Amino acid sequence: MVKIVIAGITGCLGSAFIGLADTLALAREAIVHATGEAPPFDLLTASSNGARITDGFGRSYAVDASIEEIACCDAVLAPGLQVGEGGLPTSLTNLSSIASWIRRQHSRGALVGAAGAGAFILGEGGLLDGRRCTTNWRSVEELKRRYPRADPARGAPLIEDRRVVTTAAPLSWVDLALHCIQSLCGETAARIAADATAFDGGSGQDAAYVPTGYLAGANPFLIEAERIVRQAGERALSATDLAHALSTSERTLHRRLKEASGESPKSFIDRVRVETARTLLETSEKSVKELAGDAGFTDEASFRRIFRRYAGVAPGAYRVLARARSHPKGHVFAIRKSAELIPEILTRILDSCVNGVTLADPDQEDAPIVYANREFERITGYSQEDIIGHNCRFLQGNDRDQEGRARAREAVSKREHVEVTLRNYRKDGALFYNKLNITPLYDTQGQLLYLLGVQYDVTAQARAEAEIFTLKARLAALAENKP
Repeated sequence: MVKIVIAGITGCLGSAFIGLADTLALAREAIVHATGEAPPFDLLTASSNGARITDGFGRSYAVDASIEEIACCDAVLAPGLQVGEGGLPTSLTNLSSIASWIRRQHSRGALVGAAGAGAFILGEGGLLDGRRCTTNWRSVEELKRRYPRADPARGAPLIEDRRVVTTAAPLSWVDLALHCIQSLCGETAARIAADATAFDGGSGQDAAYVPTGYLAGANPFLIEAERIVRQAGERALSATDLAHALSTSERTLHRRLKEASGESPKSFIDRVRVETARTLLETSEKSVKELAGDAGFTDEASFRRIFRRYAGVAPGAYRVLARARSHPKGHVFAIRKSAELIPEILTRILDSCVNGVTLADPDQEDAPIVYANREFERITGYSQEDIIGHNCRFLQGNDRDQEGRARAREAVSKREHVEVTLRNYRKDGALFYNKLNITPLYDTQGQLLYLLGVQYDVTAQARAEAEIFTLKARLAALAENKP
């Protein structure tokens, strides 16, 4: 049976701790009643030593077990923490044992999640490093300062990045509980759970609410400047407009932004709008053109250029990458086309192949890779996070002048099958020779769905052929010089 553990943590919000337990218990009861089947999950509350915990207001709560008694589980959920004026949780001491335990559970395959400022617990365990995440508005700046390798998003109600889930809205522990049920028990169970808890899980309407007192935080000028840029929406906003809205001169604006963020007013405005666009790409189905306007960019071309400068990839590729982070690999490439196009069992088959297999989406800008099997990772040395969302040309590095590249590009433009041998480079920089077979995949109506790439590592063969060529040349030279 699926096992879900709620981590009891001193300094938490009592409402979040009890709320998680109540929401999951109500959901479990409703699912059993609706389906007539056995409970879909087991539920435990646990603290670092099994003792009662005390919330941020001094109230005490009992737990079911000690974390030492739980060898493994399928999910660990952390409640929100009580935070002080600057957005930092009031108690981050004595969290190392439970943070380490949560990290171990994640390494064993568990889904881990945190509501609001509970994200700091995941940060203490190193689970936010290199991950997209969110937290309540008050704590974003402090989260960025304390965990500089984290990638927090403002205004996103819920983000999952490689089995690490964070939420931001008030009462977001409900969203967290429902997301956990959906991930572990399926869509039907989640729908029943949502109805039973009588909550619009996922609306996240309060995610971007800024409490009045927060503007007296660590850097009120910077926070207020970001708020103005975000609330400008589709309206064009210049440095002059921003200075006027902040009741200051352009010169003072430039100086204070340089001191606070190291940016010029234009760079600051562009960065905040790109961050808004990133959140929209992750949380909405709007086209790139639509969300460019929503984020405040006057035209799509400038948006694409500026977005690539800050995010490192094109907007379409970023959306693919965001989806890849939050969905099982077996369904990443099927999200837009058909939920059942490539079932999970086929993913397992592809992962067992002796050759590298990729799927690229021709409908996305620059035809990014949306699926790569395990052998492709082994051959190239790159991880899923390095691969998904990028065009496969990154494997050639700076070695661009290859006849095979031109042939492959021409065949793809004509939607034709092609097989070429390319000089590729692993993540550690080592050269290998790759025989690449590209096959367009069409549906029954003749619509191009994906570009299937099959990679064969032919390094040994290429080197053998080179040695044979060299040997033949030497023998020919000897023959010519024979008296």
